[in-house]
Amino acid sequence: MKKNFLYNFLLTSSNLLFPLLTFPYLSRILGADGIGICNFILSYGQNYTIVAALGIPVYGIREIAKVGDDKEKRSRLFFELLSIHIILTLFFLLLYFASIFFYADLREYKELAILGSSLILFNVFSIEWLFAGISNFKYITIRSLIIRFLSVIAIFLVVRSREDFYIYFVIIVLTSLVTVSMDVYYARKFISRRVTLTMKGALSHLKAVTLLGAYMVFTNIYSVLPTTLLGFLSTKSAVGYYFGANRIIRMVISIFSALTIVLIPRLNIAVEQHKSQEYLSLINKSLNIVISFGIPATAFIFLLANPLVMLLAGGDFLNSVLVIKIMAPIILSVAFAQVFVLLILSANRKDKQMVMLSIMGMVISLSINVIFIPYYAEISTGFSQLVSEIIVTFLAFIFAKKVLDFQFPTKSFLLNLLCVIPFALVTYLSMWLFDDNFLILLSSAFLCSLYFLIYQIYLIKNSFVMEAVSPIFKRFNIVHK
Repeated sequence: MKKNFLYNFLLTSSNLLFPLLTFPYLSRILGADGIGICNFILSYGQNYTIVAALGIPVYGIREIAKVGDDKEKRSRLFFELLSIHIILTLFFLLLYFASIFFYADLREYKELAILGSSLILFNVFSIEWLFAGISNFKYITIRSLIIRFLSVIAIFLVVRSREDFYIYFVIIVLTSLVTVSMDVYYARKFISRRVTLTMKGALSHLKAVTLLGAYMVFTNIYSVLPTTLLGFLSTKSAVGYYFGANRIIRMVISIFSALTIVLIPRLNIAVEQHKSQEYLSLINKSLNIVISFGIPATAFIFLLANPLVMLLAGGDFLNSVLVIKIMAPIILSVAFAQVFVLLILSANRKDKQMVMLSIMGMVISLSINVIFIPYYAEISTGFSQLVSEIIVTFLAFIFAKKVLDFQFPTKSFLLNLLCVIPFALVTYLSMWLFDDNFLILLSSAFLCSLYFLIYQIYLIKNSFVMEAVSPIFKRFNIVHK
C-alpha cells in the first residue's frame, strides 16, 4: 500500500503543480470571461458525462478488486460494464446535441459545445477504474504526468490572447483523447478479448450500477451543476470567479482523494474476507490523517485567500477571494465525507444510503442556487456548496456509524482545532512584513509547516507524522520522544 500511496502522492502533487503552472497564466491571458466560457461549456457537458457513466467508475473499482487475479472474470466484468457505458453514452449524446440548439447560451458558443461532445464520448474509454481496481497506480501516475506535462507545454506555446479560449478548449479535448488512447492500449495487458458476453451478464450489474449512478448523478447536481446554473442565471464572468475559487479548493481536496483511492481496493478485500480489525484500523488511520492535515489546510486557505488569488489568478479574479473564504471548510468536510461514504458505506455496499445522501445534497444545493444566484451570483454558489457538503457529511457520519462501530476521534479533532489558531498570527505577521504575495505565501507556508510539525510531534504525538519524519530526525540525531 505504501508504494501505491507514493504513486498517488506523486499524482496528487501533479494535480497541484500543473494547475499552479497553468492557472496563473490562463487567468491573466483569457481573463474571467474566457475562463468562464470554457468552464461553462465543460461543466454543462460534464453533467451528461456523469449521467451516462452512472456508477460504473465506483462500482468498477470495487468489483474489479473483488475478482482479484482471475483474468477471465475480470475481462468479462470489464466488457459488461463497458457495454452498458457505451449504450448510455450514445443515448445521452443525442440529448446533448439537441440541447445545443435549444438553449441560447449554448448556441452562442455552438462550436465549443459541439467540440465538447467529444469529451462525453471519450469518457466511455476513460477506464481508470480498471487500473485502480487492480491497484496499478504506477501506470495511472506515469501516464498522467506525461500527458499533463505535454498539455502544459501546449498551453504556453499556443494560448497567447483572450480570443484563444477556443484553442485552450481544443487542448483539453486533445488531452482527453491521448489519455483514453493510452488507457485502451495498456488495458490489453490485463484484459482478455476472448470473452463471451451475454445480455444476462450485463444486466446483472444494472441494479447496483443504477443505485451508484443515482448517487453519482445527484452528487453531480450539487457539485457540478451549480457552475452550469451560474452560467445560465448569471454572467460568464461569475462562472470565472467561482471557477477560480473552486479550482484552488479542489486542488487541496485532491490530496485527500489520493488516500481514499488507494484504500478502496484494500478495504473491499478486508470486507470480503471479514478482516474486521484490519478494516477498523484503516478507518481510524484515515480519520486521523484527515483531522491532522485537513484542519490546518482549511485554516491556511481561509487565512491566505487574498494573496492566493492575487498570485494565482491576478486582479481580475478579486471577486474569488470571498468565495474561497466561504468554501474553505469544504476541504475538511469533503475529506471526512470520502471516509464515511467511499471507505465505509460503499465498501459495505450501502448504496441506498449513498443515494439518500446525494439527494439531500442536491435539494439543498439547487434550492440555494436557484433562489440566490440572480442576486448574489458566485457567492451564492460557493455558499450552496458549503451548506450542502456539511449537511451531507454529517448525515454520512450517522449512516456510517450504523454500519461500522468506529469511534470518531473528538478529542484529537478539538485539540487540532485549537492548535491551528496561531496560524492566524503567523499569516498576519507575514502580510505585515511583506508586500509581495509570493513572499507572503512562502513565509507563511514555511512557518506554519514548522509549527505544524512541532505541535503534531511534541504536543499531539501523532504517530503518522512521527513515522513520516523519523528518518530525517535519525539522520540529524534529533530526539522527538
